Amino acid sequence: MEMHHNTVSSAPLPWSLWLLFLLTPVAPVAADVALLFDSGAPTHHLRNCSCPAPVRGCDEALANALCRCHTVPRSALPPAGLGGHERLTVWVKERWVLQELLNGSRVGHLHLSFCGLPPMDGENVALLGLRTLRIHSTAPGATYPHQEMTITPSVGVAAQLEALTCGAPPSLHVTLLDLAVLSGVSPLKAYTLVGPTAHTLHQNLPHLGLPLLDLTPPASPDDPPGAAEPVLFTFIY
Repeated sequence: MEMHHNTVSSAPLPWSLWLLFLLTPVAPVAADVALLFDSGAPTHHLRNCSCPAPVRGCDEALANALCRCHTVPRSALPPAGLGGHERLTVWVKERWVLQELLNGSRVGHLHLSFCGLPPMDGENVALLGLRTLRIHSTAPGATYPHQEMTITPSVGVAAQLEALTCGAPPSLHVTLLDLAVLSGVSPLKAYTLVGPTAHTLHQNLPHLGLPLLDLTPPASPDDPPGAAEPVLFTFIY
């Protein structure tokens, strides 16, 4: 339909309508929830879902019904972890999702749901930039089925870091998550320490096995600011 601007009335709105517009709250736009889980036998590919709201942990039928999901072949997944997610939910029922996909990823807020798999004692996942962690465990005998943690350094570590970086935030924060926490048999614990600089990490800590730091180039005069700053480590167990 064609609109003629010369026919539009320029009469002002009644004051009551203006008042209504001013007092009506604007609902925030909720971002979709990113959800990843194994597609199951025999292919064991990845189901990548975008959900309008959080889905009950490990309920694949509900996720497939409520979310926009597609299957990603395992062979097509990035070899060095996910590029970056602000918020991510992962349902864990196969080791490879943690070892091949999540390990070395950058994620700010992570929600892990344990959906039943063999114990993973002694294994770790390395994460970049993690700020909050939520864990839901359906393991038999889990005495702590729901846990949540905010990752913040202690006062002493924060003071040490501030002295080393002149008050700037660390350029690299690595969290090492002990996968035994997925069993839910003990409360989450964590400690944080200041480590060596990124470009000397392999020299000082050669046995950590951090895949994400394999991409860190050696120090050179052309390194950007922050390349010589220490790495902040948090261990969650």
